[in-house]
Amino acid sequence: MITASAPGKIILFGEHAVVYNKIGIACTINKKFSVKISPIKEDFIVFNAKDLKVKHSLTKECLFSFLEKINDLEKNKKFEEIKEIRRKNKFPPSLFIVANILKKYGFIGMKIESESKIPKNLGSSSAAFAAISLGVLKYLGKKHSKKIVSDIAYQGDVLAHSGTPSGIDNTVVTYGGYIKYKKSEGIKPLKIDFKIPLLIVDSGQKAETAKTVSYIRKQRKEKPKRVNAILNSLNDISKRALKSLHNRDLDEMGKLMVEYYKTLKKLNVSTPKLDRIVKIAIANKALGAKPTGGWGGGCCLVLARNQRDITLLKKKFKKAGFNSFQAKIGVEGVK
Repeated sequence: MITASAPGKIILFGEHAVVYNKIGIACTINKKFSVKISPIKEDFIVFNAKDLKVKHSLTKECLFSFLEKINDLEKNKKFEEIKEIRRKNKFPPSLFIVANILKKYGFIGMKIESESKIPKNLGSSSAAFAAISLGVLKYLGKKHSKKIVSDIAYQGDVLAHSGTPSGIDNTVVTYGGYIKYKKSEGIKPLKIDFKIPLLIVDSGQKAETAKTVSYIRKQRKEKPKRVNAILNSLNDISKRALKSLHNRDLDEMGKLMVEYYKTLKKLNVSTPKLDRIVKIAIANKALGAKPTGGWGGGCCLVLARNQRDITLLKKKFKKAGFNSFQAKIGVEGVK
């Protein structure tokens, strides 16, 4: 039997801009997706995602039939049809990952049981793809370098997010820690050796990553000069954020979080609830706040000066009807 796990993640700076070859800064959190892979006598793939309440038992023919159909639709960028197939059959992208690996290395029956402790909108999909990729490769006795695992997980993100994701999510959950990421340059690990007092606040709305990414792409096509100027401004903020991290300057980092929020908000991907979280944070002595990830819902990061202020902020958010929590950040990647 093989067990594998991968952490969730947060984007500190760079979301959406990173899609357009701008700088992204991300780190892992100690909420994990775990998978257990064990042998079975039957020539089937038994897939049981406990948290999703999804269970499949598929023959080789059935699994590869799904794979062929989805690959064909993906090749022709028919993502809406892929969504419909997934919805009707409750066919998770994780099974697409498994099918791709077995198509390449040969089919073998196995039971795959998974469970996620990662809150929604904090990298749960990428963590699933990375952990399952590593687990299946290890089970088959194949090479499983971090680059191989990350590349396979990226294919799952393409399917999950209906398009071409930036690559930052699969990279950070695979490699772990803090990273600087740029499409044209790849990953650069960051040495962050001090505690960052962050509070994660859930808006209660599902992040609409696929929608917001395509919406910004549409705006860029219609008004390239305006949108490119905003993306360049976001990249400049991320560059300054790297310096603030290097200098351990939490005050500057907080200001840059708010600046990033106000700048990206110009592209209309925020929501009233995300705006309210930022407003509550700033009104209660937070150093800074901004949404993280896909926007359109999801979570916000709130930076405090110390643990005492974190406790105060948690009370304020609870009173306002928002769930919030702390997590250890910069933890180990997939293993």
